[in-house]
Amino acid sequence: MEVFLKVFRFNPTADAIPYFKRYALPWSEGLTLLAAIRQIYASMDQTLGFRNYYCGRGLCAGCRVTVDGSVKKACHVILEQEQEYLVEPLKGFPVIRDLVVDFGIKRNDCDSSRQFDLKQGSSF
Repeated sequence: MEVFLKVFRFNPTADAIPYFKRYALPWSEGLTLLAAIRQIYASMDQTLGFRNYYCGRGLCAGCRVTVDGSVKKACHVILEQEQEYLVEPLKGFPVIRDLVVDFGIKRNDCDSSRQFDLKQGSSF
């Protein structure tokens, strides 16, 4: 049994235009999107850029990506066998490389959509 990820790829210093690369991974019960991306990086493609950290509880939202058109926390997305998922960087932010975006000093809270200024710590 497998799962398939069609991942957005773009390195502004090397690529003229973005493209998608399809990866087939072995599926196991409870496999999360973040674990699958880590598996791709560890065993298939060490050029894949992604945020390889998370709080472990789904609170930091550092692993947010766009999955099939919706913003999701990669650590919370449980993958289903024989399914294909379109994985893109978070919309509305400049792409640094592949799935890594520049959050700048302003971030949106993923649950309430409120904006926060990271330097001031206040919402506006």
